[in-house]
Amino acid sequence: MSSFVTPTTVQTATLGTYVPTILKRVEYGIGSLAKLANILRDLSISKPLIITGNSLATKTDVIEQVKKAANCEIGGVFSSIKQHAPVEDIKKCVNELKESKCDGIIGVGGGSPIDAAKIVISFYKEETGILLKLISIPTTLSAAELTILAGYTNEEGKKVGKKASEIGSSALILDANLSLSTPNRLWLSTGIRALDHCIEQQYRPNAPLPVRVLAREGAGSLFESLRACHRNPKDVDARQRALIGAWLSLWSDDLIGPIGPSHAVGYNLGSPYSIPHGICSCLTLAGTVEIQAKHLPDNEVKQLASLLPFITTTTTQSSNDSREQAMKVAEAIDKLIADLDLTSTLREYKVPQSDFQGIAERALPDGKADPRYDAFVKLLHTIY
Repeated sequence: MSSFVTPTTVQTATLGTYVPTILKRVEYGIGSLAKLANILRDLSISKPLIITGNSLATKTDVIEQVKKAANCEIGGVFSSIKQHAPVEDIKKCVNELKESKCDGIIGVGGGSPIDAAKIVISFYKEETGILLKLISIPTTLSAAELTILAGYTNEEGKKVGKKASEIGSSALILDANLSLSTPNRLWLSTGIRALDHCIEQQYRPNAPLPVRVLAREGAGSLFESLRACHRNPKDVDARQRALIGAWLSLWSDDLIGPIGPSHAVGYNLGSPYSIPHGICSCLTLAGTVEIQAKHLPDNEVKQLASLLPFITTTTTQSSNDSREQAMKVAEAIDKLIADLDLTSTLREYKVPQSDFQGIAERALPDGKADPRYDAFVKLLHTIY
């Protein structure tokens, strides 16, 4: 008989609030890009601006596929969005948007261009009073298209965030065909980013019941599909399953706030040290789960432990203690990252050890007074 902690919703089972975002349509599946023209008509967009990254625009045919599927006048392609969405790129895009008189945006790519598209919408409204709609078409698994949050790098080189209901995607297209040119290391590492979402939804303050339940299912999907993608990078069916897993990791949630410490440490590593979003999660997630397993209140540890049946094929465990099972979640994550050849170190990215205390202090809500502070400083040394 299995001694797993039964999947549970504990403190959110009978009381909570769920408010969906402005997302009104998701087309998913291989070939679903064909629905783009219909989505544009549905949203009354007749002249979209495409926002993407340089590699996608110049080294693949993805943007040409998008333009063909749109079947309308394209106002332009802004392809200068770099990693972590520098504000100077965003301002240039706003100027192009004003000059082209586009009436909507199609964001294509990974987290940086899609986050940039959301910030462009915000800046454009501030300058013109006009709110544009966003259609997001991801080619990675970072899941930026699913939230009303957006991060960009300001003039001082610091990652800052914006949260607003109106900047979220109005429609999504999740078509794995468009991901086939995405380098597999990028694809897999952003898959760990999506897994990071799934894990930290379990102890995110006030996460609604459907968000936690779907995130657990997403974790299971990602564990399976990422291994399949590692075995065969051109397995389009596995890539589609991974896209679905990423979708489940950040279900439409207008009340979303800070997700958890793995994300917070990642934000303090990513932009300052030019570490990609996905690699940040590869570095921090397993160790964070181990720390959380020791420090979370009992009911939240049960939430974390409830992931175990979704991410392992083992049918029995030696203990039904929720903290021990939460530690096994950390072990499973660590093994997955190693199996995907994604193990990295802070040394590779030249992060000074002298910065570790400041990184941990900024990442934790109570800084040095946080009871987990020493553990996170130790984690940073461990992954160095």
